[in-house]
Amino acid sequence: MTQENLLYEDWLIAIRERDDKGAFGKLYHHFWDGLYGHALLRTRDAQQAEDIVQELFIQFWEKRDRLDSQMTLPGYLYGMLKYKIVDFFNSNKIKPQLLDFWAEDLYVFVQQHPEELETYRALEELLSQELDRMPTNMKQAILLKWDEFSIRDIATRLGLSEQTVKNNISEGSKRLKHALLSRGIDRYSTMMVLFALQSLTTAGI
Repeated sequence: MTQENLLYEDWLIAIRERDDKGAFGKLYHHFWDGLYGHALLRTRDAQQAEDIVQELFIQFWEKRDRLDSQMTLPGYLYGMLKYKIVDFFNSNKIKPQLLDFWAEDLYVFVQQHPEELETYRALEELLSQELDRMPTNMKQAILLKWDEFSIRDIATRLGLSEQTVKNNISEGSKRLKHALLSRGIDRYSTMMVLFALQSLTTAGI
């Protein structure tokens, strides 16, 4: 066992058996930067990344009596982070302005994994179908929002109140989210759909 692993084991035993906040603080500071950096890379939102990692450590402390001192600590923490990021992508916290960053990620991913092209096309079709099922104002509001128009500008263009535009975008986003989740879309596929939405917007659909 390496010196680093021995150190991790000492921390885990101290936290589990003695509720040692000093050991927890050392663990926290040792892993914070790496976990935060990974969360920031995926969410592209500093506050959300910080909140995710803070919540991760709170849950780690709350479950301290069930810790296995022999476990691989980095793997355990990054496993927790993975599921928290998935929860983030499946939540309503995602901001429309993140689309450009995810689209860049998707472009690189598809270039490296051309076998995903068919998946992308299938998801693009799914997105198109879901948009076509929406009332005209809802569909237009969502596409204009993804095209970076403000709520005020969208309301003016569509001849609607700003509150009605907000309601349409909220309801339309829920419908798209439900369509994705009901088909078990994973995180890369979610980015594919978001990228497809940008493509459809650019095409003027």
